[in-house]
Amino acid sequence: MIGVAVVLSGCAYFASAPPENVSLRPAPSRLPTYTVSGQTIFATPGPINVAVQPLVPEEVHRYFRSRPSRVNPFQEMGDKITPFFVRIENRSKDQVAFDPGGAILKDNEDRPFGALGVTDLYDMFGDRQALLQAALKGVFVSYVIVLPQKSREGLLVFPAFPKDAEALFLQFTSLYAGPTPYPLIFEFTVVPEESKE
Repeated sequence: MIGVAVVLSGCAYFASAPPENVSLRPAPSRLPTYTVSGQTIFATPGPINVAVQPLVPEEVHRYFRSRPSRVNPFQEMGDKITPFFVRIENRSKDQVAFDPGGAILKDNEDRPFGALGVTDLYDMFGDRQALLQAALKGVFVSYVIVLPQKSREGLLVFPAFPKDAEALFLQFTSLYAGPTPYPLIFEFTVVPEESKE
């Protein structure tokens, strides 16, 4: 398998880069509704299944190459972004609604970063239509509706995390099944590549 939002400007988006040769590893699950398998965290609150996996540049490339456009708009960005693959499965009789504008990435110092939005994509790719369209279709940037017994998948893309970060917390503050909210937090540790198991 492959809340307040922070608004990003085009300049702030590339403000820092993460330390070299590090990766994100799912933290051990603390709640029974969360499980970890490999690099993926699964959350199963109520009638919703949510899978979240941090991606390295090669995985981002494979994700976009598997899509109809076969164009990776983030190919040149490497360590300037922090991307996550997200899959939301609806097992309820109501529709599930997810607002990516309510997705927040915080580090262990409680520094928040908002997910890349439509305005950011236009600022980045507006003059390159093929890249813009590939990004708009592959990244969750607008309200996501998941019909009953269906699933949706896409990327959430954040700025590069701070160089001194030791842990990251991905928060979903706007996820609903019908009228019922299901806020989620996915925890990851930042580990040097040489210490990966």
